[in-house]
Amino acid sequence: MKINRKRVVITGMGILSSLAENMQDFREALLNKRNGVADSERFAKWFEGARAAEVLHDIDYSELPEGIVESLDNAALWAYKVGKDALNQAGLLGKKADLKETGMIVGVSSAGTEAFLPLFEQRIADFSLRKALFSGGFSSCCSSVSTLLGLKGGVELVATACTASPNAIGMAFDYIQNGKSKTMLALGTEPIYLPTFAGFYALNVMHPETCTPFSGQSGMSIGEGAGAVVLEEYEHAVARGATIYGEILSYATSCDAFHETGPDPRASGAVQVMYKAMENAGVTPDQIEYVNAHGTGTEANDRIETMAMKKVFANNEKLLVSSTKSYFGHNIGAAGIVELIACLATLPDNCVLPTLNFSKARPNCDLDYVPNEFREQKINVFMKNNYAFGGNNCCMILSMEPCTVPVTSYDSKRVAISGIGVVSAIGHSLNEILEGVWQRHSKVELSGVTFPDDTLEEAKELLSVLDNSSQFAELFGEEYSFSSAKLPEEEGNFKTFQVTGLEPRKHLRRFDPRKATRGGTFALIALNEALEQAKRKIKRDGDQLGMIMGMSRGPQETTYKYLQSLKPDPRKVRTSEFPGSLMNSIPTFCGISEGIKGYTTTLATGENAALGALTYGYEVVRQNLQPQVIVGGADEYFPSMSLYMDAVTQKIHMTSNASDYQIYGKEPKGYVPGEGACMLVLEDPQTAAARGADVLAEVVGYGKSCSNSYFDASMLDEKSDAMALAIERALADAGITAGEIDLVCGTSNGNVDSAQVEISAICKTLIEANPDVPVVNYNACFGFVPSAAGLLNLAVIIDCFKKQSVPAIPYTGEFFDKRINFVREPLRLALKHVLLVGATEGGNYYAFVIKG
Repeated sequence: MKINRKRVVITGMGILSSLAENMQDFREALLNKRNGVADSERFAKWFEGARAAEVLHDIDYSELPEGIVESLDNAALWAYKVGKDALNQAGLLGKKADLKETGMIVGVSSAGTEAFLPLFEQRIADFSLRKALFSGGFSSCCSSVSTLLGLKGGVELVATACTASPNAIGMAFDYIQNGKSKTMLALGTEPIYLPTFAGFYALNVMHPETCTPFSGQSGMSIGEGAGAVVLEEYEHAVARGATIYGEILSYATSCDAFHETGPDPRASGAVQVMYKAMENAGVTPDQIEYVNAHGTGTEANDRIETMAMKKVFANNEKLLVSSTKSYFGHNIGAAGIVELIACLATLPDNCVLPTLNFSKARPNCDLDYVPNEFREQKINVFMKNNYAFGGNNCCMILSMEPCTVPVTSYDSKRVAISGIGVVSAIGHSLNEILEGVWQRHSKVELSGVTFPDDTLEEAKELLSVLDNSSQFAELFGEEYSFSSAKLPEEEGNFKTFQVTGLEPRKHLRRFDPRKATRGGTFALIALNEALEQAKRKIKRDGDQLGMIMGMSRGPQETTYKYLQSLKPDPRKVRTSEFPGSLMNSIPTFCGISEGIKGYTTTLATGENAALGALTYGYEVVRQNLQPQVIVGGADEYFPSMSLYMDAVTQKIHMTSNASDYQIYGKEPKGYVPGEGACMLVLEDPQTAAARGADVLAEVVGYGKSCSNSYFDASMLDEKSDAMALAIERALADAGITAGEIDLVCGTSNGNVDSAQVEISAICKTLIEANPDVPVVNYNACFGFVPSAAGLLNLAVIIDCFKKQSVPAIPYTGEFFDKRINFVREPLRLALKHVLLVGATEGGNYYAFVIKG
């Protein structure tokens, strides 16, 4: 069915950079050609000649309670500030009816870092437990900012390094295309922290003064900042009289599948992403009047980016190109959105931003880079490009004159699952794991946890500091103290679900153990199994296959090694671990290993992040942007400081018996961690059938929402209302009623609050119309695998469709809610529609209707 794409316009902007903290001052600074790069007092204590474009403004947060400000890091505070400004400019701030339907996508590279700087910088006495609890998670800024702004349309966090914020804009664009939201808020936020500065410094890519893209001495200038844009369906914006600042015609992403840090020397991925974005927009290269380039100033980027543009725009002699990093440095995860806002602030005055500091063009850099002075020229259609570590590429096409470019259309596709791959503690393949789930009484051996000596030493020092400062007592009650806490190393029975006996070469044709992390290996094995089941061989058509990964804690072991190398001297940090510590390193490893070059994105929204990947993958296939998309999640066991603290605060259950993990139990004691990966192949059923692949199940609808209860753990009713809203949205999207659901599969980790929210939402939406609907949850079979829990449960559900039978919830003897028909014994059941629900730890909720 042919569907015209919706016009998506920008109706609000917010900015924070080294140049200014509001749109008016930002525009004036740009027009006055101010440069924000300067000597850095903060980093000079470690690095000689340290320079950066830093945010040094005194920002007013007086409208927020002092306790909340103290709980948040700069990533969250800056995101809140620019998000509020953008909503205010759009006329949506405080409009509850609109905000209830508005979702938020955040792009960031180094979130969750600030709370732990006292550990990296060896000033442990400054550690704030409050900040660690509310800002220590990678996705915590999503939860805090959506709560403060009153957004309830669901959130995601994009973690594709330097393409994170333009990718976030693209996702927001897609979520408007499906009609679920009339308005979306896209954000980029990126403070500079020691690990990031040290990594780039050690790579020897810093310019000694200020970057001079495409000319003079090569080198980048690191910067920090934040930006936000309100995206809105055109008709909705016009109907409410909103001011329109530009139209997003399209976007695209791709992956080089070449190297962890260096760009493809043939520029293939960059060329591909530009052509794909133009195809989506229905424009040709000669219609592009201006390219706002990535333009970092490094020799490799500038040379290869120029090569890519010369290939794409070979016959466009009037093309203008410039890099705004010459103004405010490279803002990493926020770079794309800050640079886009710079364009939207100046192009209405017919001023094309110059590349500042331009001197003698470097070899092979021979385009019109608008050197040093503004070019007075009216621009309508322009392109915004960004590239990142891992070979992630993103391109946006925009118009300054909305409705002047015809809308494009697409053949709407159904979205089927044609392949599944799984690795877990109870098996290294789908069949092994399903056998373990069905044989619920079989003995599952947990594996012991042994913490590194330096982690134990640091943990004890930290706990002592917290106890002496009464921070534990303030947050957990007067009776709580370090001296009374159960310590993991003293318990002697702390075990988790761990993958053992795995031999990668038995599963993989190509495997490089030197580059493989534990989580990366799990993901690659699951990926290959999914592709094999889907009968999808990658030959020279990797550009037709996308990959969207959801991550929770990411490559923990590599991150640990990198952060430890900061001590005692950050100048001697291990550069080999720097790119491998990024959230997108696991999909990068998979993409390079298998040659996957299509739409590529990493989401790091926390627990059940792979369900967010499933929603995005669904949109990419539904809009026929890619024939197939792989979606998945992967987690690795590592005895980290976070695992230690989770055990001390009794978030997880320190046990040696798998049977102690009792989900929905009357007296739960926390969850038992697991590790592994699950990957799915999504595609149109007809595409799968043409290849001879079976359709295993179909995603016929989904819903998302988020609660505004991040700062109050007691607001369980509001949280269950938010999950109920996601369920209602999924049922409406699928076009079915609550009474047509044959089975509900929850993914709660088993903690008291998590279970109560999930079950309460099921009761609010289903029980009246469908009182006997069975409810299952299989996390206790393989341990709670944070990012992939939802997909692991989905893999079991797909087997239930095949067998028309449902395995029991393992281990739980007595359930906590008598209203619910929990599956206590294997059950024969006619299955057509299954409802899959899940949540992140920060109050983001997902619901899917799966059809067998």
